[in-house]
Amino acid sequence: MDILACITNRRACRAISTEALAGEEIETIVGAGLLAPSCFNSQPWRIVVASGDTLAALKESLAESNAWARQSPAIIAVAARESDDCRQDEGRDYGLFDAGLCVMNMLTQATAMDIVAHPIAGFNAKKAKKALGIPGDYILITLVVLGKKGDNPKMTPSQAQAETAPRERKPSSALVFADTMVTS
Repeated sequence: MDILACITNRRACRAISTEALAGEEIETIVGAGLLAPSCFNSQPWRIVVASGDTLAALKESLAESNAWARQSPAIIAVAARESDDCRQDEGRDYGLFDAGLCVMNMLTQATAMDIVAHPIAGFNAKKAKKALGIPGDYILITLVVLGKKGDNPKMTPSQAQAETAPRERKPSSALVFADTMVTS
């Protein structure tokens, strides 16, 4: 298993095909998410796979900057609610972290399958929750746009350039500390 290769090769691509994904492909991706660790095994995430009329309604909630996602053949929504959370001291509500682990598992699995899985925050949460039937006490954390690699005429020029540009990351010296955190 070369997990590091999947993590390294994962990109937030926008150039996706309208070609449908097989049900088994989506099931495998979602199944990887369900295997994520969680605080006291609470598994606070809830996953909605949007297709058909639901997918069309969900796409109406997308921000204009995510117009490229409107050609996606499937979108996975990930939600959680505070009452299902593992609450710790100092406001450490673990549910969002746990849901993030679920999403990362899905992204890694999709990458291993050569499927684009691009999480987005650019959507109207109220509209998206309504389209997906998500109750009001849930936080809709992210939408994960799925698709096979392809072409996408809805991308802006800067988005198209980002598809092949070198991946930029902050230097580890700005993020990793030995023994004590030092900030400037």
